[in-house]
Amino acid sequence: MRPQTEQLEEGWPAPVEENTATAPEKSRQPSAHDLEVLSRQLGRPVRDVVEIPARCVCGNPLVAATAPRLSNGTPFPTTFYLTHPVITSAVSRLEAAGLMNDMNERLSADEPLAAAYRAAHEDYLGARAAIGERSGIGAVPEIDGISAGGMPTRVKCLHVLVGHSLAAGPGVNPLGDEAIAGISEWWTPDRCYCDGAWDTAGEAPSKDLSRHGPQGRPEIVGRPAPVRKTASADGAGA
Repeated sequence: MRPQTEQLEEGWPAPVEENTATAPEKSRQPSAHDLEVLSRQLGRPVRDVVEIPARCVCGNPLVAATAPRLSNGTPFPTTFYLTHPVITSAVSRLEAAGLMNDMNERLSADEPLAAAYRAAHEDYLGARAAIGERSGIGAVPEIDGISAGGMPTRVKCLHVLVGHSLAAGPGVNPLGDEAIAGISEWWTPDRCYCDGAWDTAGEAPSKDLSRHGPQGRPEIVGRPAPVRKTASADGAGA
């Protein structure tokens, strides 16, 4: 971890050590406060969030679990959505550095890794089915066998893999776990990085002005929202 002064100079929020005596119970059920925090984190109103499968040590959401079928009837395969601006911005740094291309090369050459990644794909499908059952939505045939992030054969989005790893815990998604280790310079799960990481003033966002919304406020996370390259530009379909 870099010195705190260097982090602050770059605009990254200073980490706060976990206080286990006061850290709230990590419930999966989203509260009204959770939904407001998610909207502020993403810069847009969230929709159809049914669970919070991963939380900061302070209790704020890190990952949102979205219903496999949205309230407007649209099938939605990306169950685990990474929301915390510090983590999303850090993962974007890994993507910009070309880590996905390296992972794709390794998947084609390393059969044990490829097998573990296929198992992560199956875990994702199973977790989504369970969330669908718990939320009363049930099966969604349109996305049967489709997970997210490029699984089971490619890496197309590290944010999806990190979201899965945070939701499932270590040892389930090998490349998500690897990406989490790769951002340890900027974020680690044992500390809170929420203070100043998103705008808490005024009303929570009520209008969705873009497809995904900002990946954190640039003046806070230290870099602009990433511009995703096309598949032809980077070869990874990000």
